[in-house]
Amino acid sequence: MQNLLKCFEYLKPYHIDMLDAIGVMIELFLFRSKDQKAFLQILSLEKPQAYNALTQELQNIIEPDLFITPSPKINTHKILRLLADETLSYGVIERFLHTITQKQTTNKLYFYSTPLEINQLLVGILDIQTYDEVYNPCYGMGSVFLSIANTAPSTISIYGEELDSKLSSIAKLIAKLSGLQSYHLCVSDILVNPMFKQSNEYTKFDKILCNPPLNAHLGTELLKDDERFSRVGILIKTYPELVFLVHSLAHLKNKGVFIVRNQTLMKSSLEGKLRERLCEEGMIESVIELPKNIFPHQNYDFSLLVISHNNKQILHINANNEHFYTKDGKYNRLINLEEIIQIYRTKKITPYSSLTPLGNISPQDLRAHIYTSKHNVLSYSATNSHTLTTLGVEIFRGQRTYGTHKDEEIDFFDIGIADFAPCGYTQTFQTKRQSGNREKIKKYQVRSYDVLLSLRGIMPKLTILGIVDSVSVVNAGIIVLRAPNKQVAEGLYCYLFSQVGEQALAQIYKESVDSTLNIENLAQLLIPCDYTKNAPQILARLNALRDMLYTTQAEIQALKESY
Repeated sequence: MQNLLKCFEYLKPYHIDMLDAIGVMIELFLFRSKDQKAFLQILSLEKPQAYNALTQELQNIIEPDLFITPSPKINTHKILRLLADETLSYGVIERFLHTITQKQTTNKLYFYSTPLEINQLLVGILDIQTYDEVYNPCYGMGSVFLSIANTAPSTISIYGEELDSKLSSIAKLIAKLSGLQSYHLCVSDILVNPMFKQSNEYTKFDKILCNPPLNAHLGTELLKDDERFSRVGILIKTYPELVFLVHSLAHLKNKGVFIVRNQTLMKSSLEGKLRERLCEEGMIESVIELPKNIFPHQNYDFSLLVISHNNKQILHINANNEHFYTKDGKYNRLINLEEIIQIYRTKKITPYSSLTPLGNISPQDLRAHIYTSKHNVLSYSATNSHTLTTLGVEIFRGQRTYGTHKDEEIDFFDIGIADFAPCGYTQTFQTKRQSGNREKIKKYQVRSYDVLLSLRGIMPKLTILGIVDSVSVVNAGIIVLRAPNKQVAEGLYCYLFSQVGEQALAQIYKESVDSTLNIENLAQLLIPCDYTKNAPQILARLNALRDMLYTTQAEIQALKESY
């Protein structure tokens, strides 16, 4: 791989357009894979003859309209030596393209291709079979063709449309390199002149995949009288993925998988007619929520939308979970793809997935985490679970206890969210006051082992109090959970601190209008029967980690103050 990257970096300065440098690399891959003997023989020639021999060999295997002439200034021997020592495979070439387009963002090629693992997931979900016809309405530079070649039979046929002729030439070279026997890649505008249409009938394709160009400007005024779009109402031009989706529905025979922004799955953005049509006609098979920060230079969250016919329920998979991604430089990278594909194929219900009948689907919000969180909460109801009410937990909101004419002299601590320990017991408080409403302070005084929650927020903030040996109250931005005893309190805190508990709690925040914790809904939060299991050991570990964090913070502060 390193030699491939060195070769590309060497070629870049000799070509005005970086896409030309990529094209020359693909041509060299083609030559090397087709005739390695001739490839190596050029190394024995003198430099001028070596360049002429190389360009002649490339012209022999590449169509004239696709051929990109390598710069005559290059050192032919240097690039051939770099490539000669590399083992080439579809996987290696995929990783090379992923690196130069997605990881090396200074090349500014990230809009032209799709991250390697996303391509592999798209192809895995499609499950391409022998003789399938596969369509891509915006194939870009065609990096996905390598993923297809890795898994699909060579007997399939690829069809596609692309607006950029330069990208199309690269894609055709990659298709040729991939060994695909049949590909029909056109340069066209799908809105003005769709190519796969005869006698007003759109050609149907077995499978469709699409990663739309989000930076594209689409003239949606052209769509008003178009039969493809008239049934779904006006589509706003800021969401081009919806235009590509609706266009693709006209071509759909069996299954399509589309990358969409999560905004298009929510009530505020997805146009009503399209949303209702997809749900009412049972066309949504699955929604797979992708990890955050997985596409370079994109501030959006994304999902895969799997479209097919006659679905009675929707499979939601929440891959925006640390189980499915890892940090890779500035961005995240998808992992455990086979597990996602297996969950999809078996329609398996897991901690990351749910299967919801269409009658229980709200077209107002189709995002996966909404349904998987509900499933995780509801799954406890089948196991004779508790609620905070049945556990005897008292719930009340903190109050402002100072600043009025009723203030008297009294020393007390006023606890805020800033006092919450990062994990384990909160033992110390920062704000001490000397006057306040004595009656209120006495009424709302917190106790040892009270569990505290933030009133507002997208994700909950919580803590559990250690031994409280001073008069202390919480402010109005905090909810207090007062358990009947220490065992219940510790078990409750450990459950809410866990990933499953955090997601269940977060769902209550999300279901409120202003992300404010609703006490009535909180009282009915389902708690599993084994919520106290190993709680003392877990808390001991969390307390140890808390102390390590405090020690580290103190050392950092000391270093800062030493200058």
